[in-house]
Amino acid sequence: MSLTTMQTRDIGAWPKNVALARSTGRGWRNIHAQHVAVEPWTGTLDPVGNPCLGYCVNRPAQVHRRIGRGGPAETRTLRPRQFHLIPAHDESEWQRRGRSEMLAMHLSQDLIDETARRMWSASATRVALDVPLGTADPLLEELALAILDIMREPPDPASNLYVDELVHAMVVRLVRTYTANGRSARPGPDADQPDRADLARVRDLVEAHLAEDLSLETIARAVGVSPRSLSRAFLQHWGTTVHQYVLSRRLERAKTMLRATDHTITSIALDTGFSSQSHLATVFRKVTGLTPKEFRLDGR
Repeated sequence: MSLTTMQTRDIGAWPKNVALARSTGRGWRNIHAQHVAVEPWTGTLDPVGNPCLGYCVNRPAQVHRRIGRGGPAETRTLRPRQFHLIPAHDESEWQRRGRSEMLAMHLSQDLIDETARRMWSASATRVALDVPLGTADPLLEELALAILDIMREPPDPASNLYVDELVHAMVVRLVRTYTANGRSARPGPDADQPDRADLARVRDLVEAHLAEDLSLETIARAVGVSPRSLSRAFLQHWGTTVHQYVLSRRLERAKTMLRATDHTITSIALDTGFSSQSHLATVFRKVTGLTPKEFRLDGR
C-alpha cells in the first residue's frame, strides 16, 4: 500500500508539536513515520483504519489511555524505549503529561491482515493489534531504531528495499505477539517457502534489473512468494538480507563498469541503481575505502 492511499494522522502538525523528521516524500510502502517532539495533550482520536505504533525516543511522559467507549483505562509513565499503540478501528481517549520525543509509525492495516492470513492460513478480514501501554520489546525496538536512523538521513530511494524488509519484520512480530490469534496459535510452515530454484530466479532477476526499483515486494511478487518468506530464505541460504544482496550486486556492477568503460561516474551510478553519484560514492567509500574516481584510476 502506498502512502497516497494510507489514512494517517499528522501528529507532527498538532498544536505545539514539532516534526523532527518525516517519511513523507520518500516513497516508503506500508508505513508513514514521523519523529515528533510531543507536547502535553488531551483529546479523543477517531479511528483512521491504520494503527499507529508509538516508540518513546527520550524523556518519560505520563500517559492515560482508554480504548473504545466504556473500555478499561490505563495510566502509566511511558518511558524511553517503550511502545504504545493508537488503535486502527476504535475511538481512543488520551491524556499526556510531560514533553518527550516519539517515533510515530502508522502501519498498513492491509499488510497486517495479509500477514495474519499467511501465518494462520485463515480468512480473517480484520486483525486488531493489542500493544499494552508501556510495552518493552527488544526486537520491535531494533526495527524501530533502524527506521528512525534512515529517516534522519537525507532521502535516498535506494533505502526503500531495506525499509520494506524492516516493516515486514515489524508487522510479523506484531501479528505473532500482539494479537489474540497470535498468542494462542502456533504459525504453521510457509506454504510458499522459496527453494533453490526460486533463489536462482531472484539472482537472475536482480542482475537483469539492477537499475530499477528492486523492492522486497516487487522481487517476491515476481518469484511468487511472500516477502516474509523471501527475507527468511535469503538469511538461511545466503546469510544476508535482500537489501544487502541487491546493494552488493549494484556495487560489483559499478566496479566492473568503472574499470571496463569510460562512462561518467554519474551515468554508472544511475545504470546500477544508485540514486545519484554522491550515493554511489558514499557506499563505495564505505565498502572499499576509495571513491569511484580513485578506484578507476587505481586500476589503470
